[in-house]
Amino acid sequence: MSTATMPAVPGAGGAGREPRAVLLVDDHRIFTDVLAFALDAQPDLRCVAVANSARDGLAKAAVYAFDVAIVDLHLPDAGGLAVVEALRAMRPAALLVVLTGHPRADLAAAAHRAGADAFLAKDDALTAVLGVLRGAPPPRRRFDGAAGPQLTPREREVLALLACGADARRIAQELGLSMHTVRDYIKTILAKLGVHTQHAAVAAAVESGLVTTGKRYP
Repeated sequence: MSTATMPAVPGAGGAGREPRAVLLVDDHRIFTDVLAFALDAQPDLRCVAVANSARDGLAKAAVYAFDVAIVDLHLPDAGGLAVVEALRAMRPAALLVVLTGHPRADLAAAAHRAGADAFLAKDDALTAVLGVLRGAPPPRRRFDGAAGPQLTPREREVLALLACGADARRIAQELGLSMHTVRDYIKTILAKLGVHTQHAAVAAAVESGLVTTGKRYP
């Protein structure tokens, strides 16, 4: 399966044109430093701002005029797709590119529904981003785990409660499990989703449609 074909990018640089302004939103600082440097080295591109969280990204988007936004799928304080939706509302004509370290077909579909123009794997980032910004289609590649992470019914129950704000103690009470068992489930869920925190797990699960948020626990 391949990524969706990108439309041609109007005004993508060239002689006599102003460089296209790019906003980067990604919490991996070394990655953003390298990508910003590479963008600034191009005659037709200019990195105008770098943000390392969703909140900072939206704040900078309100200050800096941008033609392109490159957004990480997983951010520490919110899902990248929520940022894409907000950026699309702010600048309907902007080119919005989502990057991820774990490309999957379901996430690509969710990104496009949120308003993204392209969904790219981070290991393709520099070459793919430069090509996409100049109107080239994304690289053709197969997605990993197109059906998404395989969670057991109990793991889905635990994840759903996490998404509602329940902590391990509350989950243990709700499901009649020991705290030790719940913590083991949470560790397994994080591993299967390829994340390191419960917040990131919830963001990834909501974005991919594994769970929806419901009742909020104090």
